[in-house]
Amino acid sequence: MFKNTITIPIEWGDCDPAKIVFYPNYFVWFDHGTRHLFERAGVGYEVMLDEYKTVGLPLVDASAKFLSPSQFGDTLEITSHVSAWRRRTLVVTHEVSNAGTPAVLGEEIRVWASADPDTPGKLIAADIPKDFRARFDAGST
Repeated sequence: MFKNTITIPIEWGDCDPAKIVFYPNYFVWFDHGTRHLFERAGVGYEVMLDEYKTVGLPLVDASAKFLSPSQFGDTLEITSHVSAWRRRTLVVTHEVSNAGTPAVLGEEIRVWASADPDTPGKLIAADIPKDFRARFDAGST
């Protein structure tokens, strides 16, 4: 399974008054994890736009299970991978750890979006190209 890990240092501004990470920041970091995963697979957003003619992979659902708190000064590792492929959507799972301890388990569902040829400005879901998926299936950690 193709995975990518990024490191996130927790800054003072990432925390709430209780001095723990303000939970919406995890969703920002999930997005960073997805971007870096795709870039490592050779399909950054520029490639998706130019080579695959998609308008992107809009987020249609996101969730997080908070397992342990993190605070200012900690360093998180976020390991991301595509955990499920569907015809028009994919699921990206994010495993967040803090000094080796599981902190958050996140999931994003993203849809392969194209411009609707019949309605300018409207997006439609399209089939994920097989060669796009193959870039992930052929990869390793």
